[in-house]
Amino acid sequence: MLNSLNGLACTCEWGGNFIRTGKNAELVILVKVIEENFHLDNGKTFPSLKESINETLKLDYKGSAEIWKSVDLEILSVIKGVLKKKKIRLFGSFGGAVCRSGIEHFEKGNSYLIAPTLSKYSFDRFSNEKEDDFFMWGCSETSIEYKPESNTVYGLIKGKAINREEIEYEYDKLIKKIT
Repeated sequence: MLNSLNGLACTCEWGGNFIRTGKNAELVILVKVIEENFHLDNGKTFPSLKESINETLKLDYKGSAEIWKSVDLEILSVIKGVLKKKKIRLFGSFGGAVCRSGIEHFEKGNSYLIAPTLSKYSFDRFSNEKEDDFFMWGCSETSIEYKPESNTVYGLIKGKAINREEIEYEYDKLIKKIT
């Protein structure tokens, strides 16, 4: 039921694993998901997918049935770059719309190491996305899960395009490689 913006997909070469992405990124931050949001093209935002779907089923609903997700993130640490905010909103894509990574795997309460970009640099923005919100490019690994209990990260951290495999990796060792 979750759809991408106007069905636009992105075609690109894979830009690399998280180590490569992190080395080249201007901003790398450790974040915790504090809220999930589901958006409609009429500008309304809902805290659950069910509520957003129910809105589209109303007889007087004037928008499309497209729904997209954002997450509100608490900044735990700025690893690389400069960011003064304590919270940000990160918009995702479904199916590679406007060359963005999906965020459907981001779960409330979990932490992630991400390499986001300001939304003002996106090819297109969703109807209620602001220039000072964030997104992640879809042609490389821009997010991995952080596991605080073991101080490790999990995701597509190393490897080449043809033999990508999710692995667990020491957090401190990763930070040394990308900074």
